[in-house]
Amino acid sequence: MGSIILQATGFLLIISVAYLLKQGGLFKQSDGHLLSKVIVNLTLPAAIILGFNGVEVNSIFFYLILIGFLTNVVLVFFGGFIWKKKDPIQQGFMMFGISGYNIGNFTLPFVQGFFSTAVPFLCMFDMGNALMLSGGSTILVEKMTGKSESKFSALQSLKRLFSSPPFTVYILMFFLAIFHITIPKNVLSYVHLFASGNAFLSMFMIGLYLEISIQKTDLKLVSKVLVTRYLLATVVACFFYFVLPFPLFIRKVLVLLAFAPIGSLSTISSIAFGCKASVAGFISSASIILSLIIMTGILIVLL
Repeated sequence: MGSIILQATGFLLIISVAYLLKQGGLFKQSDGHLLSKVIVNLTLPAAIILGFNGVEVNSIFFYLILIGFLTNVVLVFFGGFIWKKKDPIQQGFMMFGISGYNIGNFTLPFVQGFFSTAVPFLCMFDMGNALMLSGGSTILVEKMTGKSESKFSALQSLKRLFSSPPFTVYILMFFLAIFHITIPKNVLSYVHLFASGNAFLSMFMIGLYLEISIQKTDLKLVSKVLVTRYLLATVVACFFYFVLPFPLFIRKVLVLLAFAPIGSLSTISSIAFGCKASVAGFISSASIILSLIIMTGILIVLL
C-alpha cells in the first residue's frame, strides 16, 4: 500500500509543480506542446517497446482491441441517448465527455509502475480506443446530433492512425510478437534511456495543461458529465471484472482502464465540434485528478 500511495502522490506532486511553475511564469502552457512532441515521438514509443518486447501473442489480444473499440461505441451512443433532448452542443459534449480514454499519456505510465507486464494489454485496448478517438467518435456524435458535416473515409482514418508514432509502434511490436522476434538486450538498454523519462514528462505535461478555472454557469454542466462518466465507469469496470472470461490479472488491468481520464483527442474533438475550449480543458483536467485518486484507491484494493 505504501508504494502505491508514494507513487500516486509523486505523480500528483509532479503535476502540481508543473502547474505552479506555469502560474509563476517560468513555463507557459505552450511549452506543453513541445513536451507532447518529445513524449509522442520518443519516450512513449520507447516505453511501449520495453513493455511489449518478448510478449507471446494469444487470442486475448484480439479481444482487447475489440473491447477497446466497442466500449467507446457503447458510451458514445449512451451519452447521445440520455441527452437526446439537449441542444446539439451539450449533447455532443456529453458524448465526448463520457467516452475516450487517455492511455498513452496517463494510464500507461501510471499502471506501468505497478504492473510492468500490463503494457501489452494496455496497448491492445488502446488500439481499439484509438480507432474511435481518431475519428469514429466524431462521426457518431455528428450523426446522432444531426450535425453531419464529415464523411467517413477509411483511408483518412488509417492515415491519421499511422501518423501517430505510438500507434505505429503498437502495430510493429504486435507483429514482432506474432513472429516471435525479440529486440536484443543491448539495443533495449538504449531504448530504456528514453523510456525512463516517460512517466515524469507525461505528468509534467499534464501539469502544464492543467486548467482549474471555470465559470460557475459551466460548472453544473461539467459536474453532470463527470458524474455520468464515473458512474458508467463503475458499471463498465464491474462488467470487465465479473463477466469477462479472462485471467484475473487482465481483468484487474481492465478495471483500471475503465477509470482512465478523458482522452486528449476527445477534448480536441469536442472543441472542434463547437464546445467551449475553456470548459473542455477544465473537464479534461478534472478527470485526470479524479482518475488519479480513484485508480490509486483501486490499486490499493486490487493489490
